[in-house]
Amino acid sequence: MKAGKKAIVCMLCVCALLAGLLTGCGKKKMTDAEYEELAKTTAAANAKKVVMTLEKDGKVQEVTLDMLTYYLAYYETQGLADYTQNAATIKEFYGENADYWALPANTGGNGMTNADAYKETVRVSELFTLLMYYEATEAGMVLTENRKQVLDTITENFLKVYTPEERARSGMTADVIRANYEKVLLADQFSEVAASNVKVDRDEVAKTVDKELYRIYQTNYLYLTKSNDNEELVSKAGDTAARLKTMEECLAKAQEGKSLEDIQKEYADIMVYATRDFQRVNTSNIEPDYVTAVLAMKKGDIQLYETSYGIYVIELVDDSTFYGYEDAVTAACELESNRGIKAIYDDIEKQYKITYTEAWDEIKMGTVLKAKQ
Repeated sequence: MKAGKKAIVCMLCVCALLAGLLTGCGKKKMTDAEYEELAKTTAAANAKKVVMTLEKDGKVQEVTLDMLTYYLAYYETQGLADYTQNAATIKEFYGENADYWALPANTGGNGMTNADAYKETVRVSELFTLLMYYEATEAGMVLTENRKQVLDTITENFLKVYTPEERARSGMTADVIRANYEKVLLADQFSEVAASNVKVDRDEVAKTVDKELYRIYQTNYLYLTKSNDNEELVSKAGDTAARLKTMEECLAKAQEGKSLEDIQKEYADIMVYATRDFQRVNTSNIEPDYVTAVLAMKKGDIQLYETSYGIYVIELVDDSTFYGYEDAVTAACELESNRGIKAIYDDIEKQYKITYTEAWDEIKMGTVLKAKQ
């Protein structure tokens, strides 16, 4: 055999051996140290794979695969967690051997698979990080001491989430993840500065939040069902007309000043007494007719209200307090601030020419950490 052919055969044998070890096909289990060495080899190869270029003012920045390691691993793990959480439903609808990554993503019917959707999230996240990072370095910004101090800790904690085999396959070395985190932290630091320059008028934002949704309606009620399923109840409560008359009697007693709780004790064998507090912002688990009745009442009112299910005597105890409104305004202010940061980022992104390579197209979510089954 010629020397050239021998060399090619040897290389193929080595590659096959490494592939076998990574996929568990090898006879001898690799040690953690061997996996770590393989991770370094993979990381070095990833550092040579340019997945996109970012050009601004004639200066070209190459983005290599190793720079995406953090986001690729993180979002693939998120996808696997989503599959685990919904495994039963996925198997019911798509079959026992459904490929989660090939299934349609819940992204508005745009034809994306789960793999596509998570890869898009990686792309958006990485671009945001890198462009904000480049702007920060261009402005001479460096990490604060506090951020420098957490680098080693968060790198170590991230690595602990993954097995030696997953780290080897993805090229997840401590150096790679630390370098990824440095960019993430500096981009975050730059974003904070940008956010501080975004002026948000809390009073103006508050006008967009409906305070009435957060009003607390504190109510007591008596309830007598219209159902005839219980023969014993029917014998005690009578037909619907008789039950309505009973509840009208209860209403009269309540309006004379007797508490609903005491009234219920007289009719304990046929009706219930309960309290019910609600806000319009979270009434999904409350009978709509009940909500409608209360919203038409004033504090101190006691009214009879009949629904398709039963008959209520409702007392509106108080509606003068609010809960969660200020938090809602704060959340709306944060959203407005984020819109401002997004606008700043959009202006920055417009300054860059972004080009994707074949190496980017080769990235397949679902195969970053483990071989496709």
